[in-house]
Amino acid sequence: MNNLKLINSQLGYYLAGLIEGDGSIWTPKEVIIPGKSRVYNPQISFSSHINDIALYEHIRDILGTGSLLKEKSSNACVYRISEKNTLITIINLINGKFRTPKIIYLHRAIDHINYVHKANIVKLPLDNSNLNNNAWLAGMTDADGNFHISLEGNYGLKKSNIRGRVKCTFCIKQRMMDKPLGLSCLPFMTEIANMFQCKINYKGENGITFLVQADNKHYLTKSYFDKYPLMSSKHLNYLSFLQGLNYIGKRLTDKEIVEIQNIKNSMNNKRTYFNWNHLKNFYI
Repeated sequence: MNNLKLINSQLGYYLAGLIEGDGSIWTPKEVIIPGKSRVYNPQISFSSHINDIALYEHIRDILGTGSLLKEKSSNACVYRISEKNTLITIINLINGKFRTPKIIYLHRAIDHINYVHKANIVKLPLDNSNLNNNAWLAGMTDADGNFHISLEGNYGLKKSNIRGRVKCTFCIKQRMMDKPLGLSCLPFMTEIANMFQCKINYKGENGITFLVQADNKHYLTKSYFDKYPLMSSKHLNYLSFLQGLNYIGKRLTDKEIVEIQNIKNSMNNKRTYFNWNHLKNFYI
């Protein structure tokens, strides 16, 4: 693992977004296991659907360590890292690149590693740089983002006398409050919504989301993800999303209606085809 190459890449931003989405940083309360000489280390975990296991195999190959477990009962996979040197490398990569309340967990891990391993890592504050200038949002989207195509009126699967419309949507959903920490997720979600020139929507008691669905805003989505590509299978949904944009605002022929229906029905939980050619563009 070439640490200098990692530091000079976008990998730290991407991993920070991935962890702040569906990842976690656990820090033990005890430094030494009672009755033993073994030292507890913090643990960084990434959780995902099992369909994306190839991504985490790729990350494991880059980092050279970690356990990758399949949880078949829940169709999930979990990649965990607790080896000291790799932990220090990852923490140095992501330090200063967090944007969410999870920075509290990162700082706890830094305190622990500094105490146990004399690492002298400085705890950097939340990142407030321009979201358009790094891969953080790509990591966050691979964790918590979604691309959808919906068909309305006579473009849907059911017959309708209403004029048809193709709607393409990009969204990220989050909790409004991180209850364990008592901190709001609204600031960073508002920052992302502002980037895409859309509004925050409140969903239920503790949910917030933004949806980029206005036809004249999709260039913002394309501009970012063409520059900082997704690395999970959501990249394939993004490509389908781009196909869907070609049908927006048109009066479709019967042939085109069938085409867009087929694209829609090949995305997300209906996807059966996967390839990982895009990993050749990984952030290193």
